[in-house]
Amino acid sequence: MSLNDQLSLAINGVAGRSWLFDSVVALFLDNDLAKAGVIGCCFLAAWYSGKGVAANNRRKILLTTIIAAVCVIAITKTLSKTVFFPRPAIQSQRLYKLEGDQLTEMKRMPVRTPLDEESQKEHQSLVSGNLEKNDLGSFPSDHAGFFLVISFGIWLASRRLGWVALGWTVLVILAGKMISAQHTPLDIAAGGLVALVVLAIFRFAAARRPFDGLLARISQLTIRHGALSSALIFAIVFEMSSTLIHVRQFAGLLGAIRRHVLGLG
Repeated sequence: MSLNDQLSLAINGVAGRSWLFDSVVALFLDNDLAKAGVIGCCFLAAWYSGKGVAANNRRKILLTTIIAAVCVIAITKTLSKTVFFPRPAIQSQRLYKLEGDQLTEMKRMPVRTPLDEESQKEHQSLVSGNLEKNDLGSFPSDHAGFFLVISFGIWLASRRLGWVALGWTVLVILAGKMISAQHTPLDIAAGGLVALVVLAIFRFAAARRPFDGLLARISQLTIRHGALSSALIFAIVFEMSSTLIHVRQFAGLLGAIRRHVLGLG
């Protein structure tokens, strides 16, 4: 934990020095197109590249990756709600935690606040005592798990495109998360570990006959019905850029309807 704190502060140390640099970092964190457009382009390029058997195998890998990505986001969300690990920016404030029947003050981190407008607004809101529930559970990183599992899947389908996706994920998306003190290296490493384990499990399952046959049939259907499959892939890549937030909102609405309209617990 001491090493994790030191690395966090070292990476965050580049923030709060230049408005232009902080604004560029914020753009690649807050704008879905800037953040994940490269990942989506790599996925589409891998999806449509190759012919015959090669194209079929690549699409099988990418289909497996899509399923694994949904599972990864579900796992990281569940873990973040059960493990109390506030974001570094939150730990810069005075916080207390309940240990037994006593409140003890948590260690404060001297985090630098970026100079971009959005970060300054969030900092002022935090100083005023307005705390987002999501800020109390940053372990493991959703973004690390989600974008790394997609990038690893692209890498399995196409080495060159995979290196581009992995480089963008690590050097732009995840580095930005640590610079802005939204995540620590430990959060990122844990999210990456979840991504690797889940993708390995699904790749192992995909090599077995029932699953492999199903993927092969779906892949053939996407080739046979190119127009329809292209529309579906566009929707999938669109959701990738926002870590499935729109799908999760829709699922939340269905849950609310189930509780308030149908009266089911």
